[in-house]
Amino acid sequence: MAALALFGGVGAYSAFAGDRLVAVVVALGGIGVLVTALALVGRWAAVLPWGFVGVGAAYALFLSLRPGTLDARAPIVAAAFFVAAELSFWSIERGNWHSERSVVVRRLALLVSAGLATAIVGGLLLLIASERRSGIGQETAGIVAAVLTLAVIAALVRRSRQSAST
Repeated sequence: MAALALFGGVGAYSAFAGDRLVAVVVALGGIGVLVTALALVGRWAAVLPWGFVGVGAAYALFLSLRPGTLDARAPIVAAAFFVAAELSFWSIERGNWHSERSVVVRRLALLVSAGLATAIVGGLLLLIASERRSGIGQETAGIVAAVLTLAVIAALVRRSRQSAST
């Protein structure tokens, strides 16, 4: 339910923060949340990403229709999207982790930390992108932030695969 609420929040933000083609943005976000809900109920891991695509498409359409070049809330949207996707996959995992409280607490702590890291790195990238003058130092900082983001994602995927195999 938390994953659907977060995806619904991303879709709602995409719809209500913009003023153009709101019905299309709402439709894309709604379809994305609906497909995600169906995939969760059916435990269809192959269908789940298609729901993410719908929600992401709603946000992308919102971004393409707005007059400004940067969305100041993008780091929060990215963190919400990331946490929602992780919770979605977590909820369809086939495992007996429900009875192991320490495992659940550790996974939740890692998920919250990863969500915060996503928001922080996204904020740094937004800050770097919003600067008028761009020097080699800022370019380097942007590249480092992007590489760190990919490293965090790769580490989370590796941990997820390791925990799924045990």
